[in-house]
Amino acid sequence: MRRFVILAHKAAISPEFNLSDLPGGAGRLDVLCRAIGASFFLSHDLRRDVEVTLLLQNQVQIRLVGEQLRHLNPDERSTAALLKHALEKLGEEEARSTPGIFISQTSLPSILDRLWQLQAHPVILHKQGIPIDSFSIPSNPAFILSDHLDFSADDEKALGALPRISLGSQWLHTSQCITIVHYLLDRRQQDESEDLVLCHKVWAEAQAKLIQGLLEDFRIPSNLVTQVPPSVLPMAINGLAEVQIKVRLRDLARAKEIIADYFQEEPISGSMRE
Repeated sequence: MRRFVILAHKAAISPEFNLSDLPGGAGRLDVLCRAIGASFFLSHDLRRDVEVTLLLQNQVQIRLVGEQLRHLNPDERSTAALLKHALEKLGEEEARSTPGIFISQTSLPSILDRLWQLQAHPVILHKQGIPIDSFSIPSNPAFILSDHLDFSADDEKALGALPRISLGSQWLHTSQCITIVHYLLDRRQQDESEDLVLCHKVWAEAQAKLIQGLLEDFRIPSNLVTQVPPSVLPMAINGLAEVQIKVRLRDLARAKEIIADYFQEEPISGSMRE
């Protein structure tokens, strides 16, 4: 499950706003509608393994659950209409306004408590954080973002020492951050499920490890595959002790270039899946 928690500091907490004035009278509700779209929409489909929590003025929570969502459309106005209808259902207990949308009164500390109970791993998306390339995104992540404003002092107090990760040196829109996170997580899932392909082969384990270390310097992970244990047959005999170097398909061309440049030899042609 991927979760996004968006802190909205000016968004309306009553349904008495004009759908034609989302940036003004609705307190930048347009920012939240775009973030919802980025969180759920695929081409001709929705992401079902996503939950979005909107916290309005640290008082009102609107949860959107992907596997239950109905009636969500790409335009901001219809999304705002769903949120407006949810606000009409606000009471003391959590209520379902439409399929997949739930509203209740809560606060940021309570939302964080719920995330911990669900065994989610909250992380803060912020410009001043650890570069995401240097951070291992945990399983079952919950990304906490602000709206068009930075986190308030009360937000910072509640968030405490949660890890912060950065998507770059530029300030980005909330919806843009969500799109980037989806791309990175989608790519990680693809890498985990995709077979490695044959990039190069040598006939000495020491040389294979040297090439593997070189590829790691360029952030290209690789696996070494040999049919004969080195302790039994350390030298190549009729090719039986060859060591195959395998990489992800998207890294194949670059890995071949690196090996050719550093070892002045052409990588093997073609590719072979495990």
